[in-house]
Amino acid sequence: MEYWVIFIDMKLIDTISNVVTEAKEAYELACDKGVPERELDRLEKNYYESLKLLRIYENLGKRENKPSLTIFPLILPDIL
Repeated sequence: MEYWVIFIDMKLIDTISNVVTEAKEAYELACDKGVPERELDRLEKNYYESLKLLRIYENLGKRENKPSLTIFPLILPDIL
């Protein structure tokens, strides 16, 4: 039973990490292409929401003595 919990836990970490990566890449690509400000705001919000989800999961892991993830902050370009 414990093996399933670890497996599900690892799959969840992997899924959340992929969401964060995809959100960051979409935001950076939009910055490079010069999309409208409203779209950039939406993509930035998606990125920060995915980071928030990762932090929430990380905090739950700390309470349950599970290994935590390192979160790398987004460095916004100077054009904003």
